[in-house]
Amino acid sequence: MLLVDGQPQPGVVAGLVPDQNSLHRCPPCRTPLTDHCIRFGDYELHLERRQLLRRGHEIQLGARAFDLLVVLAQRQGRVVTKRELMSLVWPSTVVEEANLRVGMSAIRKELGPSLIATIPGRGYQFTARLNEAPEAGLGAGGEPDPAPPSRHWPVFAGHRLIGRDALLVHIWEVLGANRLLTLTGHSGCGKTALARAVFMTNRKAGSPAPAAVHWVDLTPVHDGELLETTIARACEVALSGGTGSKGLPTALRTAQALVILDNAEHLVDEVAMLVHQLLEGCPHLRLLVTSQVRLKLTGEVVVPVPPLDAARVGTAFAEAEQWPAQALFLRHCAQAGRPLQPDQQTLDLIGDICLRVDGIPLAIEYAASVVPLLGLQGVATALDQRRLVWSAGRRDAPDRHRTLRAALDWSVSLLGPFEQLVFRRLGVFAGSFSMALLDPVVNLEAEDSWRVVETLSELIDRSLLVVEDGPTPRYRMMESARAYAIEQMNRRSETSDFRARHARALERLFAQSREAALAGNSSIDEAIDILQPEIGNARHAMQWAQEHAPLLAMSLAASLVFVLWRSGGIGEAGRYLAMTEEFARHSPEEAVRCGWVREAVVHWTYYDNLRAMQWIGIAETAHRQNDHVHGLIETLAQKANSMVYAGGDQESLAETLHEVRSLYAPSMPGRLRMFCASIIVHAAQRLGRDADIRWVERLATSFPSGNEHGRISLVSRLMGIQIAEGRAVAAVELGEPLYEQLRLGRYRQALHWLPINLAQAHLHTNGLTRAVTIVEACFEADAANSLLYAWADALAYMACLGGAHDLAARMNGYSDRSYAAAGGCRGVVERHFREKSQDMGRKVLDDSAYVAAYEEGSQWPDEDMRAAGPKVLALFRSQGSILS
Repeated sequence: MLLVDGQPQPGVVAGLVPDQNSLHRCPPCRTPLTDHCIRFGDYELHLERRQLLRRGHEIQLGARAFDLLVVLAQRQGRVVTKRELMSLVWPSTVVEEANLRVGMSAIRKELGPSLIATIPGRGYQFTARLNEAPEAGLGAGGEPDPAPPSRHWPVFAGHRLIGRDALLVHIWEVLGANRLLTLTGHSGCGKTALARAVFMTNRKAGSPAPAAVHWVDLTPVHDGELLETTIARACEVALSGGTGSKGLPTALRTAQALVILDNAEHLVDEVAMLVHQLLEGCPHLRLLVTSQVRLKLTGEVVVPVPPLDAARVGTAFAEAEQWPAQALFLRHCAQAGRPLQPDQQTLDLIGDICLRVDGIPLAIEYAASVVPLLGLQGVATALDQRRLVWSAGRRDAPDRHRTLRAALDWSVSLLGPFEQLVFRRLGVFAGSFSMALLDPVVNLEAEDSWRVVETLSELIDRSLLVVEDGPTPRYRMMESARAYAIEQMNRRSETSDFRARHARALERLFAQSREAALAGNSSIDEAIDILQPEIGNARHAMQWAQEHAPLLAMSLAASLVFVLWRSGGIGEAGRYLAMTEEFARHSPEEAVRCGWVREAVVHWTYYDNLRAMQWIGIAETAHRQNDHVHGLIETLAQKANSMVYAGGDQESLAETLHEVRSLYAPSMPGRLRMFCASIIVHAAQRLGRDADIRWVERLATSFPSGNEHGRISLVSRLMGIQIAEGRAVAAVELGEPLYEQLRLGRYRQALHWLPINLAQAHLHTNGLTRAVTIVEACFEADAANSLLYAWADALAYMACLGGAHDLAARMNGYSDRSYAAAGGCRGVVERHFREKSQDMGRKVLDDSAYVAAYEEGSQWPDEDMRAAGPKVLALFRSQGSILS
């Protein structure tokens, strides 16, 4: 219950906004107010009590009719235009003149036709003579009293704000300590709703509250010269001598009030100037402004209104339905006549929709409003094509909020021509983008780069662009704004040109960064830090390049694979290679030159070894012809690696390894030396060349930093050798520090063989508890990635330890099939666990049961193997004794 003038107000609870047609808010005061009354003839109009009395008997008058009567009586003798009446009585709603006529008819039915005159072509005039009342407005000594509380309280529709409790508390804290607060944010993010909540509650326990709160809707004000009179009218003060630079500040000089100026973005310069004057001339006045752009005044505190948080897909439904975005969507669905029963599938779908509309409350409302028509799945399917035109169909919505397109029309119309041009061109970016891409993509006219940067700043100020946190600033359009920008580009037939500029800029950035890292001019880690955030843009560029520019697509594919192999996207990397292989076959020299062949060989060695060997032959020939030593030694190292994996003949492997050793030089880039060392030790193990293994072990600590992913490969192979030699403790000591260093860093999704070998080392040393922990961390983070076949042997052994021999047999079948399909063979360590699990399984299962389980596993898709990992872990969680 909320207290107003010391009296409980039924139906009003702190933090709630009352129903539109049920309550006109009376602002609380520091001291009780006497009931303000207007008397005329036999009538008494009590404003605070909202009563109309005739000779002491109450006359029933509807809420809107009562407001009309108050507005006219307060302007006794003056002609009030229809537009003015509608803006005062329906301040936040677009209505027709018919609504006004209905209200006037109700008044005249009760009061008779003579008290209010219709002035043709102009409006209405309250003609009744007001009865004398005690003189008001002067305090002791003839000084004006503080301005009385506003009596034209707006009527607001709404409900409890969802997900805004902490923000409301923060707003009140800021208002308690500052005189100017501006709520900023994207159109539809809920700035007005928050300001209304402040207006309706306007007191927080323990915080100072003003004596009056005045609401000023600036939406219908399109002329800056009307700003003062609009605010004065809402604050119930007269502008002596008309408007002017001191008129309003003089009128409000002693007012102890909070003035809320809603929707100021289209008059931001005029509002800023007037607010500055009010702050200087009215020491007891506080102002709350809602605007898409800040006022940029001294002392202004800007509070951005963020989107609503949404639970990610997969969040348990009992938790997900409590998240603000999901909760708001469910509420709007219920209001639209299609209440949804929350379950996991429903809330996952809602979460996906809410995330795709960026958690903007207005967009959530519009998406929910079409659920009765399309169903939840239909909304998700149609979202990208229809989001701008959906509407909640509310007749009381402002014109600019009838659809998302209307809201963005309003926002973009406030920009200058060049700002509008930059805004729509930014729609070509998918996700966020860096400053490095801004000029080459957007600046077609070769404008001064600083002008483009300043425009970017203006778009950020106007909440049309979001700055993402991070060591290097990144910028992002919300998806609704981006959809609008793309629509505008399409209308001007600009899309094709800017998709081309975007694709070329991405290819240039990726190729330059990748080549610099491979040549040793920068580190691999630095290149990944630059390129990883741009993967979304590179994917978008690939879509265009594949259809329009094959050579550019091939280069982009090479760079994407370079990044994805280090970002946990091995499967996606393979798809890009397959998509562009035909281009490479038509232009093999270009495929070698742009690095496509290098990245294809790295990938296909483990997934299609025969295919990898074909491309190795093409690259080797090209590098020998061009006398490209670094390219040749890398290709020969890849050749040796592929031969080891495929189990090729040792004589050819020994010849290749000998040539790699002869070409190896300390002057080579550190990245290439580490790569060659990794291959040399791998091949040396196969050939039994102990001296080469010890040589690499001595080198292992001498390589420069900046290529932690390469270090993962080298250390993993050394660990495999140590385990095979019976030195599992040494393998643990070598691998644990690197795993702990990297498991939460940039390569957390691309640790590849490191956690596999580390888990296997712990299994060899009876460290089952630690092995389970490592496996669990990898599968929970999906870091098993596309190396499920490599996990299968150790997991099959662990399944046998847990008593699930049939599950182990299935994993044996899956891994055997995977190695055969890739054209590869197991290493010594993997072969050990494969044999152990088979022996253990056959001792428990009869032959037919083992074979049946094995055959079933050999047909498993990757999803079944991915699901098997957690099943093995569950065995140990339920059988704690095994771990001990």
